[in-house]
Amino acid sequence: MHIVVVGGGMQGRVIAKNLLERAEKPHVVIADIHHPDSLPAGAHFIKADILDLAAAKMLAEKADAFVLAVPSSIAHQALSNLIDAGKPVVDVSFTPNPPLDLDARAKHSGAVCLVDCGIAPGLSHILVGAAHAEFGGLDKATIWVGGMPQKPAPGFHHAIYFNPHDLIAEYVRPARARKAGKDIAPAPMDVPFEDFTDSDDLGKLQAFLSDGLRSLLDSYPDVPEMAELTLRWPGHLDAMKSLHQMGLLEDENVARPLAERLNFNFSADMYPDVLLMVVEASKGKQSKRWRLIDRRHNEESAMSRTTGYTTAAVAMVLARGEFTEAGVFPPEKLGQNPKLVATILADLADHGVLTSEAALAH
Repeated sequence: MHIVVVGGGMQGRVIAKNLLERAEKPHVVIADIHHPDSLPAGAHFIKADILDLAAAKMLAEKADAFVLAVPSSIAHQALSNLIDAGKPVVDVSFTPNPPLDLDARAKHSGAVCLVDCGIAPGLSHILVGAAHAEFGGLDKATIWVGGMPQKPAPGFHHAIYFNPHDLIAEYVRPARARKAGKDIAPAPMDVPFEDFTDSDDLGKLQAFLSDGLRSLLDSYPDVPEMAELTLRWPGHLDAMKSLHQMGLLEDENVARPLAERLNFNFSADMYPDVLLMVVEASKGKQSKRWRLIDRRHNEESAMSRTTGYTTAAVAMVLARGEFTEAGVFPPEKLGQNPKLVATILADLADHGVLTSEAALAH
């Protein structure tokens, strides 16, 4: 089994390391235009420019599956080249919108492609898809998810676990959701915060509407209530709202240096993270609730673990030929197959990322 991870950044290396730890012992290659700072033990490196179609086709000669983990700015063209190479691809690069416009291209080349396969979007969408398939539709689906410091940082009550500019964008980008059957897209700071209590571990949190539904809105136009909410420690949203009210988040000339300063003062290395995700879905008297919590472990952040391990689990599904339909699909497509859902959840559990499932009380 031969898997090529395109992208030598931190996320690509986490995925490669996870793949290498499996009983199947796949041959794992990291391909990038620059050599990574380090390689996981057992991984091989090939210098390649994925924006060059000839390079993509060369990489595909021995590959059973690709993982695409490159910056979003080049992800669409990179995915297009991998699709033209005709091999299965799992994409975790998160372009501004899911690259479903490449579906016809994939069907033509015979490529199997699953996009947005991280934790949220990703596993969150798989679980919503599973509930939709099991119940024959949904009345409501809600996702709560947040990567936070295990203990709130003084003043800011948060830390920076991914690109700081993308973090600020979360608070000003329109948050697409559906309420009472109508699509809405308010700015997150214009919607009241909600209280959220995680009685099992973290206690009282706050949540705000965020733009994480993405493909779910198009995949399930029949669901009248859908939302994703980002979780934060109490105090953080008040701090961000104050910055928003002063106009410091929307002005790029101010927001950029602000993001860099926050990244310096509240880095991920200073504040180890915990990630919590809760997915609830219901139709009539039928309902389900999934809960996942994970913490930084062995120098891998909870966010990179949950994101990368989900990607790796889907890569193995593709490499083993367990999903073979040509085209470009969002992760909820996998949720339609109970066997694949069970496979992915078991894969995550085998690597220490546990998801509990329960029926909701009415």
